[in-house]
This record gives sequence, structure tokens and C-alpha cells, in this order.
Amino acid sequence: GEPLAVREVQALRDALRSASDQLAVARRRALEAERVRAWGELARRVAHEMKNPLTPMRLASHRLAAALPEDGEVRENLRVLEEETARLEEMARQFAALGRPPAGPTSPVDLRELLTTLLATDVPPGIETRLAAPPDLPLVEGHYDALLRAFRNVIRNAVEALETTSGERRIEVELTFAAPAVRGDGAARGGWIDVAIADTGPGLPPGAEERVFEPDFTSRSHGTGLGLTIVRQIAHAHGGEARAANRPEGGARFTVRLPAAAVPAAVPS
Repeated sequence: GEPLAVREVQALRDALRSASDQLAVARRRALEAERVRAWGELARRVAHEMKNPLTPMRLASHRLAAALPEDGEVRENLRVLEEETARLEEMARQFAALGRPPAGPTSPVDLRELLTTLLATDVPPGIETRLAAPPDLPLVEGHYDALLRAFRNVIRNAVEALETTSGERRIEVELTFAAPAVRGDGAARGGWIDVAIADTGPGLPPGAEERVFEPDFTSRSHGTGLGLTIVRQIAHAHGGEARAANRPEGGARFTVRLPAAAVPAAVPS
């Protein structure tokens, strides 16, 4: 075999390479976190300024709706006003959420149930949906509202991508579990749940796999451009990560990885 000194040098080289990679990842995450923090502070100020006029506008719309007949041109104009006010309020919520970590206690969350609900409520008719998950998928320990917001943002992003697609329109969700490694003492450690949400849309722009998560990146003419930034922020807050890629067969795939909880989910009957 190789001399001990050679093996030690190789081990040291591998350790240094690993440490260098970890430092690069940590530095990238720190820069990303600082950028999101700065954007978040600005976004929260904008959200506050937006909410001030939106509240009386919403109340005025409700009062007018109660006083007007059910049909007519004025009623139609009022409906547009109500829809646009709701859109601005949603935009303000997106601004307010940026850079703000989930608050309050965590609880076990069944991701299969959460994603099944979102596919039923947030995907319009004309788009096929599929969901695949193992029957013994564990729960995750997390903030339900934050996870709901994150996956809603990914699914809405897929829906928007499919709006420009004339061919097959489908969203596929696949949940997989990577079992934890077992230590020498028999105790389990780790374990991850990957949630992959893919669509048959046009895919990501070339080289945009990382840029789509930046606060100032958007390829669409509407929206805030913050939806995917919030997805990654929520994933990081749960000790996980979010990635994006184009599928070889076309379309985009977003994968959110979250640590599994120790408590198993109930097996569906």
C-alpha cells in the first residue's frame, strides 16, 4: 500500500478542499442573507406605505358595493377596483414577508396534505396536476403558514409559466425521503424530504438557475419578483435549501429540501 505519509498528505489535501468548499458556500450564503436583509428593510417600508391608503380604499369599495345594484357598468368598474386593490394588498404582503423570519412555535407539518390542498386551490382549470409521495413520508417540524406561502409561491410561479404555453400544460409534484444516516451507536441523524415541483412551461432563462432567487430578478412584466426569494428564505429558516433547474425534457423544476421530523406521518388509508 501507499506509505503512511502519502496517505496523510492526501487526507489533509481532501480536508482542506472540503473546508474551502464549505467556506465558499458559507460566504455565498452570508452575502445572500445580507442582500435579502437590505432588500427586506426597504420592502417592509414600502409595504407599510402601501397599506396606509389601501385600507380606506378597501373599506370604501365595500361600502359602494353595498349601496349599488348587482349589475351595471358602475358595478363592473367597482369589481375591477376591488380586484386591483386585492392585488396590491397581496403585493404588500409579499414585501412585508421579505427578510422577516417565521415567528412563533413550530409544529409537525404534513407536506403531502399541504401540497395536495395547494394543487386543488391554486391551479386553475386546464392545467393537469400530479402528485407522487411515498406512503410513509415523515412530517417536517416547521411553521405551517410560512411553508404554505413558500410552496404557494412556487406553484403560482409554475402556473404563470404555463400561461404562455400552448402545448401540454402540467404541474408535477414529487415528494421523496432520504433516510437518515445511522451512527455507530445506532442513533439516526439527519433525513431530508425533497419536494420537487416541475412544470411543462418554457423553462428558466439561460444561466438563471441561481438568479431567479435574487430579490431584483424577474422575467415577467407583473408581480414583485420576490416570490422565489421568499421561498429560499423560508427554506433556509427551516434548515433546508431551495434549488432551480431546467428539465432535460423541457420546463423548470424547483426543489425545496427540508429536514424531516422524528414523528412519522400517518399512512393514508
